[in-house]
Amino acid sequence: MESEIVHFEIPAKDPKKLSAFYSKCFGWKFEDAGMQGMKYWIITTSAKAKWKGGMYKKGKSSQVPVNYIGTKNIDATMKSIKKAGGSILMGKQEIPHMGWSAMTKDPEGNVLGLFQPSMGMPKQTKSKRK
Repeated sequence: MESEIVHFEIPAKDPKKLSAFYSKCFGWKFEDAGMQGMKYWIITTSAKAKWKGGMYKKGKSSQVPVNYIGTKNIDATMKSIKKAGGSILMGKQEIPHMGWSAMTKDPEGNVLGLFQPSMGMPKQTKSKRK
């Protein structure tokens, strides 16, 4: 099965300061996602990038960056992870109008996100972060 990283997330104690760091060092762009009830910024790493990332306000010091791996069948992928010695941290959760995600760990304890897109995902509108 071919899978690729389709999204990444960076937790930040100070999102304004950390987004300035990534913008200055790598030229990344940050846009407010306009999510209700959560401060979340969409990260564009380049004009050619197929996938984007996200930054959110860190709630716990234990939160670390996570790569999300795309899958066509999140349930089958979770079973495969468990069978291969990994574990499930958070089962399948719907992301309205986008798809489903889950949080897992590999056998050495590294966190891996999973993402299965829903069909016909609508384009999101975002306002630029100031």
